[in-house]
Amino acid sequence: MKIDLLSVFKNILIVAILLLSSSISTFATTLPPYVLETIKANFPDAVIRFDGLTTLKDGTTYIPILPTDTKKDPSGNIVSTYPSGKKILQRPEVVLFDSNYALLKVIRDKNGNPTVTDSKNIPFVIKTGLFPQDLLVPPGFYIPDDMKIMLGDLDINVVHANVNATIKGLVRINGADSKIVPVPHLSGKTLLATTLDSKQIYFIPADSSTPLFSLELQNLPKFIQPVNDDKYILVAVAGKTYIDVADVQQEVFAKKIDLGYQPTEIILNSDKTRAFVAVEDDQALFVIDLKTMSLSEKIKIKGYPKNIALTSDDKQLVYQDKNSGDIYTLTLDATYLNKYVYNASNVSKFVLDKNYLYILSRTENILMVVDTNIRDLIYKQPVSQKPVDMILIDNKLYILSALNQLDIFDLNDFAFKQSIKLSDNGFSRKIVSVPNTNVFMITNVLDKNYTVFDPVTDSIVKTVKTTVYINDLKVMNRGIK
Repeated sequence: MKIDLLSVFKNILIVAILLLSSSISTFATTLPPYVLETIKANFPDAVIRFDGLTTLKDGTTYIPILPTDTKKDPSGNIVSTYPSGKKILQRPEVVLFDSNYALLKVIRDKNGNPTVTDSKNIPFVIKTGLFPQDLLVPPGFYIPDDMKIMLGDLDINVVHANVNATIKGLVRINGADSKIVPVPHLSGKTLLATTLDSKQIYFIPADSSTPLFSLELQNLPKFIQPVNDDKYILVAVAGKTYIDVADVQQEVFAKKIDLGYQPTEIILNSDKTRAFVAVEDDQALFVIDLKTMSLSEKIKIKGYPKNIALTSDDKQLVYQDKNSGDIYTLTLDATYLNKYVYNASNVSKFVLDKNYLYILSRTENILMVVDTNIRDLIYKQPVSQKPVDMILIDNKLYILSALNQLDIFDLNDFAFKQSIKLSDNGFSRKIVSVPNTNVFMITNVLDKNYTVFDPVTDSIVKTVKTTVYINDLKVMNRGIK
């Protein structure tokens, strides 16, 4: 039998290079600037996920292939495409840069399954490359057998079995056509709603009273939080120690961020680049980098945190130890100074503004003002019964009572201004800001509606009927169809 020594040598060399490249997986998802610049220059609306998956506005998706032999001093020019001679604006199935970085377009086979172009159309130098090792490809994706060496440690079949068991995708709800005239501040937006007894996230267009889609979770949600211009939703469910990152466009859970403890609360900093997460049973706060969707820091603190809140300048965080009732501030600088401030029971909400801490006591029906410098109570204000939430806007505190009252407290002169009746029915639950506006929404957990309130005029804009009971509510700055 005649042996092709050149072919054997090539195969051994490829395997050796791939084994070396798989040991540097931290480099895998970092696309070089010229690749990013080329994509953005031609497709300004392209979404580049943290694992390198690139989705164009029309839904076209590209998977990056990382070279094992990167050419030195590349110009970043495109040297080859398939079909040959195509411009990137024409969305070719293969794009090869002079550095050997490549993009493979996700196409559909005759049965509608996602894959890539036939391997004969892919240059040999690309086949010596590697898929990003934390890549989540579209559900059902497969590649030809002779390209499997490019997987490295990535097991696509295993990844997709897990993903499909975790998320069933956005399911359209039949009959969801109850159109309404949307509140102007909500026009073009989508509401994400959860209930107290369902594993679903409901997607409600602002011009409808009925959810259009639902997204099934593994368990009852602890929190949902849209991030990164609403490209992703962070989801935590009861009984799990991780946060799922749901990719809205691809309709899959793209990543799990495991904290080792059950996440219970989340809050974003003002520029929405970091998320602070409180967990069950650990004296720590976890920090998630929202650019890389990864755990960036674990801050050890005093006590077990709940009711976490940030100052508007992101310089301090306040929380309460759930076991003792002690309240602490945490300075968010290199020192991480953790300071005891006060002790209170049955707190439903904090607002920290400069050196004043505003504490809402649910059982005592009072607003307390504590000076964090002297660590003492300086003012008390009775409020409506069962206060559950509050928000600070233009130096006024808006305090929500479960018995459907909204109290307004002016911080300019520490004076109670007025109390506004919201509804005759139900149980008011949360205040929810509407992004890029001053208006906010109020949920009612026992009545199927939400109320939109304008703090400029201090008046109710509209109460909108829905077909679901709403516990938690978030607003996405995008519509869905």
